[in-house]
Amino acid sequence: MQHLVLLGDSIFDNGVYVRGKSSVIDQLQSKIKDQGWKATLLAVDGNVLSHITQQITRIPKDATHLFVSIGGNNALSYMHHLNERVTTVGQALLVLSKIKKQFEKDYRHMLSELKALKIPVTTCTIYNPCFPESGEQISCETGLSALNDVIVTESSKLGIPVIDLKTIFNDRNDYANAIEPGVQGGAKIVENIVYVVNHHRFDENICSIYAKTIS
Repeated sequence: MQHLVLLGDSIFDNGVYVRGKSSVIDQLQSKIKDQGWKATLLAVDGNVLSHITQQITRIPKDATHLFVSIGGNNALSYMHHLNERVTTVGQALLVLSKIKKQFEKDYRHMLSELKALKIPVTTCTIYNPCFPESGEQISCETGLSALNDVIVTESSKLGIPVIDLKTIFNDRNDYANAIEPGVQGGAKIVENIVYVVNHHRFDENICSIYAKTIS
């Protein structure tokens, strides 16, 4: 029997944002129940990369697959840099590089903790927000591209598959608000989680990027 465990932040722990409708964990448990599988939610709304250490201590002993979606709140903590004054594009890129280096350090440490558990792990990219202000949206997309490069690169180094939420979230109806997943977005997440469990060759230690759309 497969036991899927969700780690991370509100991307998985989105119950409060869907107003009594099906959350990610609700949809996942419903989708896998006929197969006799289990799913456990350990992700916590508001958590950042460093909180994964605490979440790991609660992983059930019979866990067979770990899925982690984390980093969005770290990205939010960097948003004050959008108002930082620079005089050249080069200076702006140096600021972005500094942010990326810190994220890289924290993300690499998080992955090393998960990899040490010797349970198949799948990571997720950070999807773009859905802000109405075009300037803020464009700035966030540019910044997130640097952080997502870290996620894909560090996952690739360790042979960890990646669910590309950035590609999957391509419709305003995927969102409950500007930054949280709604019911439709949750369904896309669940579809990809189950697909990875059924199709990824975890024993070959390879990184594949998954972005399955729902027909």
